[in-house]
Amino acid sequence: MLPEEAIKKVMDAYYHITGLRCYFVQDETEISSAKEKNFFCKCLKTSSSALRQCDECTFENYTGALKSNKPQKYACHAGLVKWSVPVSLADVKGVIVSEGVITKQQGLEAEDWVNHLAETYNVSRPILLHNYTKVVVMNEDQVEESIELMQDLLKYYKAVIEG
Repeated sequence: MLPEEAIKKVMDAYYHITGLRCYFVQDETEISSAKEKNFFCKCLKTSSSALRQCDECTFENYTGALKSNKPQKYACHAGLVKWSVPVSLADVKGVIVSEGVITKQQGLEAEDWVNHLAETYNVSRPILLHNYTKVVVMNEDQVEESIELMQDLLKYYKAVIEG
């Protein structure tokens, strides 16, 4: 199995188990938060200002994960909790970036937060709100377990490749 195939299998299994989509960034020239699969984020990124902030955040956390060789957990400018997990399979290195999640409290405050974002970035409030309600809700323990799951899937496929 090629490393690229293994990474795809990791991301597919991760999605199947958690319901969270993710994408792989192999180097700085590939950093484009437009790869994000989350429809809330896609809607927000119709604003060039929001897209620029997303790309800056993705770059910072991509480089942080690679340099430290540890997952990076962060809150993006739109309030979603996200994480980047470093990948090293055979000769392929990069970072898997997970779809963002929100806390239960953020879900309860959706209207106010979406109003703020819609006004700040001049994007469609109804579409943004509709997609915000689709964002997965997790508590801190679930986020940590999700990160560990991705790391375990990567370890498994590393063993398959090296095996």
